[in-house]
Amino acid sequence: MSTKLKGISRIDSKNTHGWYVRIYSNGGVFASKLFSDRLHGGKQQALKDAQVFRDHNQMVADLKKQSSGGKKNKPYFTKPPKNNTSGIIGVNEIKTISRNRNLHYFQATWSEQGKARTKKFYVTATRSIEEARQAAIEHRQNMEKKLQEN
Repeated sequence: MSTKLKGISRIDSKNTHGWYVRIYSNGGVFASKLFSDRLHGGKQQALKDAQVFRDHNQMVADLKKQSSGGKKNKPYFTKPPKNNTSGIIGVNEIKTISRNRNLHYFQATWSEQGKARTKKFYVTATRSIEEARQAAIEHRQNMEKKLQEN
């Protein structure tokens, strides 16, 4: 890919025509923005504006990365996110239907080297809801300890 369009994609759909910019830093999206042809005076001007936005924000992202020493995000949450209803960080209860079967499990989640990881603990005839829940909690705690040691 040419550096002219690095991080810039063209979107032409039914109601949207423009250039979409994504700037990445520390393994994730740092900034993104759509430059509409209509709002930016045409296709070519929208592309020019998108390139200016990308170049400026890439410089900002690089400066932030240098000032933080290139630190990665923590591999797990230390506070529950706003949508957490269980009160247990990194443990979710899932009830779903797959292939006409009811599934019920608890899932422990964490991150290793920037990649999301999960382990499921199913409620079965031999594992009660509370046992599955407790197994997920214990696994999550073990992963936190393991990651803190590294």
